[in-house]
Amino acid sequence: MRKIGPLLFLGLLLALAALALFGSPRDGDYDRSPLGNKGLQLWLQSKGIAVVRSDDHVTRSRSEISLRILSLPTSQDGAAETQTDDDKTDGHLKSWIYEAKLYDLPTLVIVSKWRGSVAKDGIAREAGLLPLADLQSELAKIYLPDLRLKRLGPEFEEAQLPLPPDQPEKIALYRAQVFERSKLPGHCKELAGTSAGALLLRCENGFAVYLLSDPDLLNNHGLALADNAAFAVSLIKNLRGADETRPVYLDTKGQALEGEQPVDEGKTYERSATDLKRFFAYPLSVIWGTILLVVVICFWRGAYRFGPPVTDGSSHIEISKTAAIEAMARLLRLSGNDGRMAAQFVQHLLADKAMLLFGAGAGNQPGIERMFQRLARRDENLAHALRSTAQALIERGHAMTRSELHRNLETFRKLLGSADLGSR
Repeated sequence: MRKIGPLLFLGLLLALAALALFGSPRDGDYDRSPLGNKGLQLWLQSKGIAVVRSDDHVTRSRSEISLRILSLPTSQDGAAETQTDDDKTDGHLKSWIYEAKLYDLPTLVIVSKWRGSVAKDGIAREAGLLPLADLQSELAKIYLPDLRLKRLGPEFEEAQLPLPPDQPEKIALYRAQVFERSKLPGHCKELAGTSAGALLLRCENGFAVYLLSDPDLLNNHGLALADNAAFAVSLIKNLRGADETRPVYLDTKGQALEGEQPVDEGKTYERSATDLKRFFAYPLSVIWGTILLVVVICFWRGAYRFGPPVTDGSSHIEISKTAAIEAMARLLRLSGNDGRMAAQFVQHLLADKAMLLFGAGAGNQPGIERMFQRLARRDENLAHALRSTAQALIERGHAMTRSELHRNLETFRKLLGSADLGSR
């Protein structure tokens, strides 16, 4: 019972560590949800279009990238902003980051439509749609305040979208979100759309930017509908150029791209004590704490004993008994008492048989008598002959000649071997 407490404490500690590691949200969870774009990355790569993702630890130059794909973030209901705290304010990218991103590289901006709760619940309902007013304010940040969005009813909208030189692709959208054609500013040109409105725009206002009104054309869920996957490939090929080989850049972070090829700073980089703190930041701090407590418990249990180790002395006891029997037998032979030695041998052998048959408490004369009675019920003649021979050796063995002693011992051995004592 004294071991239950530490084991329960250790189990609780491991459960808390597992909860801290696996229960906390991870950036990759949203990418693999129905609203993420992990499927787009794998699909484009399977079609021979190189794709790279933004990474806080990797610096890239604009010359390495052919086209940036940037989702328009919102702060509604935990939408999937992955920017750092320094680069966003209340879930929104800072204005200077918007401007830097749109000026330095051809960019496809995907307007958001769903709240983050849809990725968690897996159910697309009206309550999961983002308010259009919030999306309009986000469009104003990229200097397109005149654009107006509208949504169609709770049904699937199908359309044929031609993107030269490819054949028209049949797309399907649930609660389709489009730009109003009557509100398009003069510097924006429609590249693809449905009968209800425009889906893809190219706007030039000091910089060129492409806008996709409905994210379901490129997210994990939408790629599985109709020919949306084929349309996604045609879209990317047309926007970045038919002869372009540089990769597409999936931008989910807040950092801007470098103007030139970054210089390898590995030879001049110096580490400081600040870098060491990264090994103890969350969730690594939980892991180190767990390891430390486990080590302490192991040392405590290893040092805590109920006295010194107990050694098994049974082998020494058997050796002592054997040595005592051999010593007594030698003394009896030296003194010429072979008969007495034979009598003790027969008595002890019968006692051992009785203990094997009835248990440890039967190694005495009553136990031997009980054994003979049991044998008599099976074979009376054999029991009588074995009893007579044993009594003769025990009572008159010291008076027998050597030949008589050997003859009686051989008879006792044969009778005892043929006796069926049974099992208890």
